[in-house]
Amino acid sequence: MNGLLHLALNASFLVQLVMLTLIGLSIWSWVIIFVKKKELKDTYKYTVKFDKKFWSGMQLHKYYDQIKEKRDKSAIEQIFYVGFNRYEILHGDEKEITPDVIPQTSLRAMQVQISKESEALESDLQTLATIASVSPYIGLLGTVWGIMNSFQSLSQTSQTTIALVAPGISEALIATALGLIAAIPAVIAYNKFNKDISMIVARYENFSEELTEILQRTHIPTKDEQNEISS
Repeated sequence: MNGLLHLALNASFLVQLVMLTLIGLSIWSWVIIFVKKKELKDTYKYTVKFDKKFWSGMQLHKYYDQIKEKRDKSAIEQIFYVGFNRYEILHGDEKEITPDVIPQTSLRAMQVQISKESEALESDLQTLATIASVSPYIGLLGTVWGIMNSFQSLSQTSQTTIALVAPGISEALIATALGLIAAIPAVIAYNKFNKDISMIVARYENFSEELTEILQRTHIPTKDEQNEISS
């Protein structure tokens, strides 16, 4: 380890700059990985919790009113809120609108919201992809520069020894290794997060279809109708 540190400290300016850049990219990618992992874990947990409560038999109006009062809605709650809110607004004007149109309008509203939530989940993934694709090339730059320094050392002496070329080659190998260290975790995390996001978005889409089906086959009383029934 001390030998590697010694080589890094005595490397040329460009190679040191490459090393610092790769270390910075690696740290950046790990920060994104930890933050995104927690975000997706929480999102999945809230989605499962919502599903259990939604299918517990609670009346949709009551559940809608509960979610409406929440300031910080989870993604799945926001999707339900947008869809049912659109349904409730149009349902009040059902004499002027074909009943079959109302659930489909709610579905379109939920699809728009799902698109927004999907974009939010995918934030920073492009950064991971960029780090994964760029880091090996940055490391390659340090590699090429280190080899060039080795050849330059050979051209300035009449006697060729391993001691002359070893430092430059070592610099090159360190830069290559750092490039891979930065890229490999970013690639793995990018693929894993893409898979997780696809699963979560699929749950959103399934829910929107299920809610639309419920709205199509069930007459859900408006608040005015509920008040008339209770009175």
